[in-house]
Amino acid sequence: MKLKLFAILMLTTIFMRTVIVEATPHANGLYTIDIAISGLHSHKAIELTPEILNHAGTSAIRIVERESGDEIPFFVHSAEVEAGAQTIYVPFNFIREFTRDGYYYLDFEVIIPANTDPLVSHLQLEAWQEEFLKDITVLGSYDGQNWTEITNGLVYAVSDVSHNEIALGGIYRYHFYRLRVPTPQEYIDFRAQGSLERYWAERVPFASSADAIFEVESLNGLTTVTIMGLVGTEATMQNLRVTGVHIETDSIFKRRFRAGNRNFTLYRLPFLNMVLSNTFVPYLGHPQTSSFYFTIADYDDRPIDISRITVEYTTYYLVFRAEEGKEYALIFGGRLERPRYDIENFRDWIIIEGYDRVYFSGAARLIETVVAETGDYRWLFNIAMITAGILLTGIVVADFLRRKKTRA
Repeated sequence: MKLKLFAILMLTTIFMRTVIVEATPHANGLYTIDIAISGLHSHKAIELTPEILNHAGTSAIRIVERESGDEIPFFVHSAEVEAGAQTIYVPFNFIREFTRDGYYYLDFEVIIPANTDPLVSHLQLEAWQEEFLKDITVLGSYDGQNWTEITNGLVYAVSDVSHNEIALGGIYRYHFYRLRVPTPQEYIDFRAQGSLERYWAERVPFASSADAIFEVESLNGLTTVTIMGLVGTEATMQNLRVTGVHIETDSIFKRRFRAGNRNFTLYRLPFLNMVLSNTFVPYLGHPQTSSFYFTIADYDDRPIDISRITVEYTTYYLVFRAEEGKEYALIFGGRLERPRYDIENFRDWIIIEGYDRVYFSGAARLIETVVAETGDYRWLFNIAMITAGILLTGIVVADFLRRKKTRA
């Protein structure tokens, strides 16, 4: 009877611990820190500190509403889009002009530099007359003989208001351009040049920098510089997206540096009354350990005297929607997996609409729970299950044999 009771109690205990693990998915060795909400926008952005990135990267994180514990959707924002336009002017040579069938024509040849492509998207026109208004047709040709109509546009100068550009509606590679102008009572002497509008957009990462904690070791003509953390913080280099390091030194040198699998030549050299220097080591990557290093080939020279190193790294923000009057917290670390939320689909609109920068309140706290131990000892759980199964089987068999013997 005692053996049967022991087996039942063991199974009951194991079942209860299993239920606790499933019911508290955030409580497996996690940290939590409060978020102080402020500002007028409905969306907020909280910066992930280097210490949080060390523990969780950008994956093992959640935002929760403190009272209910509900997860709050967010997206990771690490770069802003910079866009712009550049106008490249393409010079033309005036070739000839003539009249035909109620129009007069002006022909131009593109001046094409060697090894370039004559790309044109707009025509810029100039005229000596102070006031005019013309609807001009633009034609293009590769040989100056066979012409293709491209577009037409209105150009004018009236009462100090002018418009002297014709958009071609695309990018063309013609070597010749022709203007066809309706014959008026007055003759307009146009001159033209081409232009190319180039548009660009790129994602520029948010960047932060901090002085580095580092060690320097020189042996057999090779110096190894190990970056271990950031001054003024408890952060190491783990999970930080390092974009480069700046070296400060008074040494005069020209050396080969190696970071990761890339080689660079850095220098600090006197020139006349100046010192020319390039002491930036590009390093693009996410160290998976608490430190990373680069090497300097000194050969037979004296090692560089490094006085200071500054680390540049990418800054990450979590953007989420906050409701007025509610309190929120960040949960990070443990065994959390990267979440997927619909809010990611509205990223661009939210960024355009704007958000408030908010900050953490207080220090991070470890969530104290027995569940943190359970996840580390799954093999004990399996052994316990097998043992309980054997015990129950033994009880059933023993009870069956006892009853069979009694009946006999």
